[in-house]
Amino acid sequence: MLLNFSLFALQWSKRIDTEFSVISETNKLTFFTGLDILLAIFWFFICLLVVNYVKNVSTNDNCSKYFVPVFIFKVFFGFIFGIYYLLVIGGGDSIAFFDCSVRLTNLLYYNPDFFWLELFQNQDTPNHVNYFTSETGFPPGWIRRENESYFSAKIFSFLNLVTFNCYFAGQVIIALLCTLSTMKLFIFFEENNIFPQKNNRAKFLFLFIPSLAFWCSGVSKDSIIMICLFFGIPIIFNLINKKSNNRILSIVYLFILSYFLIQIRSFMLIVLIFPVLFALNVKFVKFLFKNKFAQRSVRIFIFLMGLGFIFIYLGTSGQKILKEAEIIQTDFQQNKSYQGKKYSLGSTNFTPTGLVRAMPLSIVTAIFRPFPWEALSPGLILNGLESVILIYLLFQFLRKRPEKRFARIRDSELLTFSLYLVMIMAFMTGFTSIIFGLLVRLRAPLLPFIILLLTTEPNLEENTDLENDESSTAETKLSQIYS
Repeated sequence: MLLNFSLFALQWSKRIDTEFSVISETNKLTFFTGLDILLAIFWFFICLLVVNYVKNVSTNDNCSKYFVPVFIFKVFFGFIFGIYYLLVIGGGDSIAFFDCSVRLTNLLYYNPDFFWLELFQNQDTPNHVNYFTSETGFPPGWIRRENESYFSAKIFSFLNLVTFNCYFAGQVIIALLCTLSTMKLFIFFEENNIFPQKNNRAKFLFLFIPSLAFWCSGVSKDSIIMICLFFGIPIIFNLINKKSNNRILSIVYLFILSYFLIQIRSFMLIVLIFPVLFALNVKFVKFLFKNKFAQRSVRIFIFLMGLGFIFIYLGTSGQKILKEAEIIQTDFQQNKSYQGKKYSLGSTNFTPTGLVRAMPLSIVTAIFRPFPWEALSPGLILNGLESVILIYLLFQFLRKRPEKRFARIRDSELLTFSLYLVMIMAFMTGFTSIIFGLLVRLRAPLLPFIILLLTTEPNLEENTDLENDESSTAETKLSQIYS
């Protein structure tokens, strides 16, 4: 019966084959054949079963209800992401990654030994050998020349083994990994009481971010970066707080995720390490000092020392980093091959002092821009709408007891980590991107942390104290009236 069904499905798939394809150099890629559609549907239901299984074994009942909606949300925007690159852009880096991954998979089919040799080399490798032939097809040159992109394509090539080179089936599997990593981070924050109590709005905003699902649920470097970050952060803090069930396995996972980050976007390790150190500062100071004033004074002192160290480093050994930042920014500004709406931070002096001056505007730009009037292209509309929501959340944050909210962030390891993660990554992306299209992609993994900070509420004990003060004040007034 199963064989008859399979034969029927294959015959049906051939009837709806389309000729839509993207031609890249000598490589022809098809996306909407009947077999492609069948494979995408097949993997959607397989991944849905996996999501349901993880949901059922989850020990957190408050979070388990979100698994399936988040997965469907990611799949939907992953599909829109693929359609956008195929029909609007007519190719782009996502299709180039897929094209390159198909050539690598073909190399595995034709000559496995050459595939494993290619897996650990690139064009900068000494004694580099090109193993690709007309049978395998040739990877897009610009992907192969960029080590970070080529490494990403190598990762995606393994998906082709189970999706049979189906682009949208691969999108579904990536959406599954993005869902599991997002829920891992969400449950971690929930179990540490980071979300406001009895306030589902913050949880909903954290999980259902359209632009994050759009840019980080498909075949792209940004999806890999997000998966590594969201899986890695709980592992790091569980190891620090001795909550890891298997420390050796956690360390192995952490090394693998770190290796991926180094190969794809090396500065992300810096983005992670410094916030972790500042979070440890909160833990360390709480352990040493019980007095609130002493805790805050020491934290400020260590923070200033950290800034001073960074300032001195940039003025001496870090000159290479400043030079690279200047080259990247100048290239984005002047190279006509980089299309899209650009923004300006004004005249920038690439010195430690110049970086400090540019920091506030760079951070604001990365978090809140593009504004709605700057996001009128198809790829930026979602970001323009989200900027309105983020500005509203900022207004709400500043309107209702901001000093208590800041105190909560300052006294929490995870919120302190989130704050410095947002500040450092926002500065780096806002300062170097220059193009809105690149900015929104690089900052997409930051959005859950931004929402987490903007929806922070004061500590429960502070709320209780406030309510007691208000009730006692009311009782005093009533007694005065009756007396």
